[in-house]
Amino acid sequence: MESTQGLPLEVRLSAYLDGQLPQSEVDEINAMLAADDDARIVYEKLKLGSEFGARAFDRMLQEPIPLDLVRNIKEAGKNEDEPPKLGFADIPMATLPASRRSAFWPQALAASFVIFLAGGAAGYLISEQKQTSFNVANNQFAPARTWLDDIADYHRIYARQTRHLVEVPASEEAHIVEWLSASTGVNFALPDLSGQKLTFEGARLLVAGGKPTAQLLYRDAENEIFAICFLQSDPVEGRTDLAESMRNDLGLISWQKGNASFVVVGPSADPSLEQIAEKVSTSI
Repeated sequence: MESTQGLPLEVRLSAYLDGQLPQSEVDEINAMLAADDDARIVYEKLKLGSEFGARAFDRMLQEPIPLDLVRNIKEAGKNEDEPPKLGFADIPMATLPASRRSAFWPQALAASFVIFLAGGAAGYLISEQKQTSFNVANNQFAPARTWLDDIADYHRIYARQTRHLVEVPASEEAHIVEWLSASTGVNFALPDLSGQKLTFEGARLLVAGGKPTAQLLYRDAENEIFAICFLQSDPVEGRTDLAESMRNDLGLISWQKGNASFVVVGPSADPSLEQIAEKVSTSI
């Protein structure tokens, strides 16, 4: 552990927060915080900024991964047994660049120190903001939940069902259309997805985003469950573009059309999910 004697107070307190000081300096800063109100204010702001940054970083790690990336990773796994075309050992030594010597390290250390200071300053400045979604009093950082989150939760429950997958079976198509149109306020036609090798199983009525929501359920040859869900929303002209998102292992492709919002839900790794959504968006 290196001493921070002589460095700015913010740097010393940041190292103190990170547990990077020798015990003698820890004792010194403990005494400073006990006696110096200004030092305590700076410490509390740095602590708040550090906690905010950690929570924001955790939230970033939970952001949905693009569906194309997931599919590409899974496709790459299928080809892992293919021999590499060219390995490091195949490169003639004469073509390898000469290694960088000691000039690199001072630059790297300087860059690291700048990043450290920039991170501390960012956290310090963030803690100064009054209007933020971070609730300081309750120590909360809660992103807004959407109707798609509700749909993903429902899908995980019902996709595991066997006898109780649906409320109304596919044999009652006319009743399903009449029932869900009246319940949701959205006029629709049942999409025929036999060309996509999906079999209609039936329907359910859910509540998503605080509104009655229709769920049409389909099954493929591998027994995977796909769903089409929709609810009434503010009207738009025509149809919006399809938007992809992910909730863990589920892929969701959503759009708006007329007075309704729609989403197709299925396994995130299924390469046909986008084609299914395109078919549904033009036929529902």
